[in-house]
Amino acid sequence: MFKKLHNEAFISYKLKTVSPLYIGSHNEDSLNPNAVDNSFLTVYRDGNPVPVLPGTSLKGVLRSNSEKILEGSCDPLRNNCGKKVDRKKDDGTARYKKSCPVCKLFGSTALKSRILFGDAYPEGEYKIGARKSVAIDRITGAAKGSALFDFEYVEDALFKGNIQIQNFFKWHIKLLIDLFERINEGYIVFGGFTSKGFGRMKLEEFNIVLRYYDKSKCSNEYIDKGFYMEKKIETFEDIKNLLQNILLTKNETDRCEYNEKAI
Repeated sequence: MFKKLHNEAFISYKLKTVSPLYIGSHNEDSLNPNAVDNSFLTVYRDGNPVPVLPGTSLKGVLRSNSEKILEGSCDPLRNNCGKKVDRKKDDGTARYKKSCPVCKLFGSTALKSRILFGDAYPEGEYKIGARKSVAIDRITGAAKGSALFDFEYVEDALFKGNIQIQNFFKWHIKLLIDLFERINEGYIVFGGFTSKGFGRMKLEEFNIVLRYYDKSKCSNEYIDKGFYMEKKIETFEDIKNLLQNILLTKNETDRCEYNEKAI
């Protein structure tokens, strides 16, 4: 599916925190006695530490929800697509044909992903808060002894990120649209402590740039950029309207075969 580049989609989005967001750094080596037990994951940008929503976390959450939506998706724990592949005999075409719709998009241990998620960073001001929590004994329902801890979280933040898809089908974009709608509705949440109401976000901005390298397949709405034709769709609603007739059924996903003409 990567032998020749037919098209690409570049998605830019902004997610606003609706409730506190916690993504732990799992770094417990701090010697500062005033430091919180569980700090938020940060990286350095322009010399300053800033919170980050990792692309791996975004991809993992959206992939797991895609497995619930798409018919014919493999069971990642029992009968995943990676186990169906004979690594000594199967070439790229055979591996692709043995993969389910989700693995064809997100990749597997046997197949490269065609969708790439970048890390999302806060745009503008944001707030870092801290709370104390206690572990609860599941049998007694009371607090466990010596189980008090505190943790750091981000709120009132606007995270900006990017997604890229190579050799996409229309249903790939439709799937992402449905996933972002589920984020808005609160069915998809991110990070830890989600059972306590953490991790809810809403979509503030979403636009997509479509790029085709075969100019004969593009309408007049595309702009000639030399090596490719390009079109930008500015709003989430415009993209939804363009794809409203695309259904996430097995008939539609079965079109995602190792076939250059289908793209």
